[in-house]
Amino acid sequence: MDRRLITGLRATVAALVFATAAFHLWWGLPRSIVYLQAAEGFLLRGLPPDPRPFFFVAFAVVLLAGPYLVTRRIVSLRNAYLTGMVLLAGSIAAWVFWHATGHGAFLVDGFDAPGGGAGHHGGSLVLLILDHFVTEPVESAIKTIEFLGVAVFVTLLWKDPAIIPGENAVEPEAETGDAVEN
Repeated sequence: MDRRLITGLRATVAALVFATAAFHLWWGLPRSIVYLQAAEGFLLRGLPPDPRPFFFVAFAVVLLAGPYLVTRRIVSLRNAYLTGMVLLAGSIAAWVFWHATGHGAFLVDGFDAPGGGAGHHGGSLVLLILDHFVTEPVESAIKTIEFLGVAVFVTLLWKDPAIIPGENAVEPEAETGDAVEN
C-alpha cells in the first residue's frame, strides 16, 4: 500500500480517536466532579450515581495515552491498532448496552427494573438503537466517528506494511531504485 495513503490513514485514525476522547472528556469530566462533590449524599441515600462520567474520563485518558505510548515505543503499532479497534468497538457496544437496559435502570433495581430492556421503547433492540441514533445528533456523530475509527484501524491492521511480516523487510535497493550489480 502507498506510504502516503498509510500516513493519511494514520492521521485520520488519530483525529478520530482524538475527537472521541475529546467528546468523552467534555461530557464526563464536569459530571464526574459534580458526582464526587455529592458522593456523601449518594451514599447516605443508597443511590448509585450514574457511572458513565467516571468511565468516560477513564476512557478518554486511555485513548489519549495511546499515541504517546506508541511514539515512545512502549506499545507496538500492531497492539495500538488492536487496542484502538477494541476500545472504539467497546464504546459502541457499551452505548448499545446502556440504552438496551433502560438507561441505567438496572443500577437501581437490577435487570428486572421497570423500563429496562429494549421493550421500554415499544420495539426491538434495532429500532431502539436506531431511534437513539436518529434523535440524538451528538451521540450519532460520536458513534459514527467511532465506527469509522474501527474501520480505519481494521484497514491499518490489514494493510500497514510496518506491521505486516515480510513486507517491511524490503531491500533498500528496491526502494531507491539503485540496484548494485555484481
